[in-house]
Amino acid sequence: MSKSILAVCFASVLLAPVSTITAPLQSAPRVLVMPFSVIADPAAQGGASAARWLGEASASLLADELSALGVPALPREDRVAVFDQLQVPMSSELTRATMIRIAELIGASEVVFGEVRLGASLAIRARTVQLSTGKHLTEVTDSGRLADIYALFARIASEVVRNTGRLTLPGGRRSAPLPLPVLENYIKGLMASTPASQQRFLESAMSQAPRDGRILTALWSVYSQQDLHEKALSAASAVPAESPFIRRARFNVALSLIELKRFDGAYRELLALHTQRRSGAISNALGIVQLRRGGSPPETASFFFERAANEAPGQTDYLFNLGYARALEGDAPGALNWLREAVRHHAADGDAHLVMATVLASTGRSAEAQRELELAKLLGTSLEVIPAGLAKPPPALERIHTSPDDSVVGVQSLTSPAQRDQAETAKFHLDRGRALIAEGKDREAVTELRRSVYLAPYEDEPHLLLGRAYQRSGRVGEAIDEYKVAIWCRETVAARIALGSALFESGDRAAARTEFERALVLTPDSVEARDWLKKIGG
Repeated sequence: MSKSILAVCFASVLLAPVSTITAPLQSAPRVLVMPFSVIADPAAQGGASAARWLGEASASLLADELSALGVPALPREDRVAVFDQLQVPMSSELTRATMIRIAELIGASEVVFGEVRLGASLAIRARTVQLSTGKHLTEVTDSGRLADIYALFARIASEVVRNTGRLTLPGGRRSAPLPLPVLENYIKGLMASTPASQQRFLESAMSQAPRDGRILTALWSVYSQQDLHEKALSAASAVPAESPFIRRARFNVALSLIELKRFDGAYRELLALHTQRRSGAISNALGIVQLRRGGSPPETASFFFERAANEAPGQTDYLFNLGYARALEGDAPGALNWLREAVRHHAADGDAHLVMATVLASTGRSAEAQRELELAKLLGTSLEVIPAGLAKPPPALERIHTSPDDSVVGVQSLTSPAQRDQAETAKFHLDRGRALIAEGKDREAVTELRRSVYLAPYEDEPHLLLGRAYQRSGRVGEAIDEYKVAIWCRETVAARIALGSALFESGDRAAARTEFERALVLTPDSVEARDWLKKIGG
């Protein structure tokens, strides 16, 4: 399919270019609190074994206290999601520059990190960087008994807020302090590496604090991961109405009811939550209820997915669900419109390309369908095996969020250039991105290149440059995806070598060698490809 045809295909989509993972959806900027580093005296209470859980406890307690004072801080689940998406370990051992860089990527207002020393007493030092100015605010220090850890972090939080110049909200809603052994088991449960060990720690904590919303919510997640949906439902239902976690708990109840195919109950829970406070995540879950229970209700799944997309502009999963629902309803034009919008935001979405392939095939556009199917296979999809000759969209591709309110990690809407020439605007952003890459200003370059990709998603150079920016910042997985899309758009020696270098950096030497060999097929005298093969032993 020619690029001119592709340009026509995309001309009907409303232009609202976006950049990825650069700004929060909420208007109030949030604080990123990192796990603190810990130095523990072996003779102290808990000894060296306290070091790991105390670092995470510091981040969680400080974030909770900041939020209770009216200063929004990323809750742990959002923090984990950010680091998973960026493929960076969530560790106190990250360099200060890396912490600041990640905070900038998610649109945080400040990043807080520090250290804890556990000896005869607990000594805490918190450091805050204000990202808008790059200024290091006054350090905050305090010390006391380990048993008084809640009071210590309450005082630390008050000082951090005072240093930022914000007003506090006295008497904000916070959970009751947990006894120290319970807190230890709770934090260890959050950090454990397997669901079984998570469950063991959290159930131990719950036996001592059976009505604590934090513990019950964490247990819900662990049970759900193991498909223990009755136990998950029981845990979520046990959260008391006065808990700060009650909204999340009622949403969790609805999600468990969905998995148990008790759709009427889930629908009622979600409607009540949406009436209390609207969110795209709840509308999206309502759409999934309608999708899974089938039939022809007055309000179809696509109605709720479209509402979710409007309530949380730029959330790619909601756009995908809307396109997917339209495809299942047999609305080919609507499906293509929304799926293309989804891949404008996330070009490496293999499932979106797969569903587009089935829709294009159903309308007789077999050449375009084959191209989309090839890209889906290249990027990977939710299906372990893609059946040959897909006649209709595969089942169970819909996406659900596990938080009742839209994640802080969203996309930033930019001014629509719909009245300007699309090709010229795309070139303008590409030129700026290219210049910024050359200057080493990768963060600014990513924003410009994403705009270019939105306007011209099938041009190879923006994807190639995006891959370079991601690779230089350590986001190797995302770089590999962008290089693959670049090759799919137009195969070049530069793209093959770039993909090979990223694969080599990821540790996949065999796949890297294949890319360098392919580059030599394209250009037999490529010195760079031969040098790479010598480097890896090819």
